[in-house]
Amino acid sequence: MKKIIALILTLVIMTLSLAIFTGCGEDTLVVYTESGFAPFEYVKNGEIVGVDVDIMNLVGEKLGKEIVFDDVDFDIIVDEVSKGNLTNIGAAGISVTPARQEKVDFSNEYYTAELYVIYLNEKSGTFESMTTDNVTGIYWESLKGKNIAVQAGTTADLFAADEIEKGLLKDSGAKLTTYATLANAVADVGLNVDVLIIDELPAKKLIEGNNKLKASPLYYKGEDGEADEAATDTYAICVTKGQTELLEAINEVLAELGEEGIQALVDKHLGIK
Repeated sequence: MKKIIALILTLVIMTLSLAIFTGCGEDTLVVYTESGFAPFEYVKNGEIVGVDVDIMNLVGEKLGKEIVFDDVDFDIIVDEVSKGNLTNIGAAGISVTPARQEKVDFSNEYYTAELYVIYLNEKSGTFESMTTDNVTGIYWESLKGKNIAVQAGTTADLFAADEIEKGLLKDSGAKLTTYATLANAVADVGLNVDVLIIDELPAKKLIEGNNKLKASPLYYKGEDGEADEAATDTYAICVTKGQTELLEAINEVLAELGEEGIQALVDKHLGIK
């Protein structure tokens, strides 16, 4: 009898532990994010806030579920969502790529940003050029021989790795250094790395009040008289494959917000409005 009672207690404890560990019930949706990517996700007063947070909270209202955000390393998000064990959603300024599409389903794309390069102000002459858009930009060719910092798993990481392996920076002496967080990466610019590649809005946020650093858009140089082309990054929200109801709810919220609504959220979290 004692053995039976002990077994029952063990099963109860295991069940409760599992529920606590996953943090997810029928009325809760756990969203994986990475909070160092303002204005889309960042920490304010000890709480994760941002554009993606606002979007997912609207999804929660539509589905009648509480949204819980889990702050993790960016480069594990897609893989964990693919497994669907601890989370079915990733919202962290994630770009759609063929490799990621094999693992997860994506919402409609909702925001497009240019990739930017952060570098020392005193080195600006080394990197800057006037583009055909009549803006001060950085060409990939300017990064030859440089140590380039990126956040692991981001689109900047994919872009830069591709250019170093088989593109404009191949055999140029350029190398890639990856960081788990953008804060650590930007702190290393001018020390162990020459530049940091990151999306536009986070780049501008990261250098606010830092007169030693500048940020400029990254460009592909036009060939045969063609205009230069900005390197761009477009965001979507990923879900575990087969989560049709969840994906439809996310797309409905994105459609209801529209381009103006998304921009209004961006402006809000940039402190513009």
